[in-house]
Amino acid sequence: MYEKKRLEYIDFLKFLAIFAIVALHVFQVWKGGPQIKHIDIYAFSQITRFGVPLFIMISGALLLNRDIEIKSFLKRRTSRLIYPFIFFFILTYVFAHLTNMGVSQVSNIFAFKWYFWMILGVYFSIPIINKFIQNSTMEEIEYFIIMIFAAAIFYQTTYHFKIEMFLDLNMFLSPLGYLVLGYYLSKKDFGISTNKMVSIALILFIVTTLVKFGGQIHVLPLLENFEAAKSAMLSSYLDLGITELLQTSAVFVLGKYIYECTQGLYLPVKNLLQTTVISKSVLSISRASYGIYLINTIPTVFFHNTIKHMHLTGTEVFLAIICLSIIVFIVSWIIIVILSKIPYINKLSGYA
Repeated sequence: MYEKKRLEYIDFLKFLAIFAIVALHVFQVWKGGPQIKHIDIYAFSQITRFGVPLFIMISGALLLNRDIEIKSFLKRRTSRLIYPFIFFFILTYVFAHLTNMGVSQVSNIFAFKWYFWMILGVYFSIPIINKFIQNSTMEEIEYFIIMIFAAAIFYQTTYHFKIEMFLDLNMFLSPLGYLVLGYYLSKKDFGISTNKMVSIALILFIVTTLVKFGGQIHVLPLLENFEAAKSAMLSSYLDLGITELLQTSAVFVLGKYIYECTQGLYLPVKNLLQTTVISKSVLSISRASYGIYLINTIPTVFFHNTIKHMHLTGTEVFLAIICLSIIVFIVSWIIIVILSKIPYINKLSGYA
């Protein structure tokens, strides 16, 4: 059983991750749309792109360095993934065809919710990676972390400059990299005070987000998002860029250490997060996070189709994205909580 402090920060990180994913999906429906002073509104989505990598890191923190019996582990984990996935695919398919609202993903179940397929592969790999973690020192794990960052820089550079290469570093630059990184950051003691760690993480998040924004608007083209799909050896929408690694690590460290504050500037934030209403809400959202991920396409498409014909300026679209992100998030959460209360359906709701 994890200690209360750890459960709190993991739930908080899940809350941040799923809200970021919902907001990113809302940004995506306006991709290529209105601008603000010649800047595509989609560029502002860089503040939310840590969502999927953060979920993988959370899996690493929770599932690695444990005694795993392969058959029972895979049966338990994959069933929690697969049954809700099939249920929400059918639900989304029916919604798309009854409303004539285009949801291109439902034309092919293998193209529906790419995160599901990626994390399924990660779960298949965990029993093997777990043995490496169990039998490695922190120094050996740090070597793996160094290679993750080195591979990110290497692939991003060779892709940008169109350099032909045959160096295969897939073992490091893949979802497994985030998995090991999450475990490492959950265990590593940096020997720095809690308040300093929070401050460092906050500054790193702001800097990397601004750098990613600069890449998105082509001011810093070398630092554009580097998705796995951009490499001939990798295939996924997972952002594997060096700035994404740093940005997501900053969010993870920020969430972890904010709950360890006992004094100073960030203590009021911790106390606010631990109030009854907020802590219970964060816990519920954490438990509903997988279901929210699976259902949020429906309210996103519905609300977008409701207002897309309005003649909005770039600034108005940006404000609409903020409002819709909150609305879609809350609506998705409520739907999942309701489904979790219905007999039989509750096992398909994605509410853990």
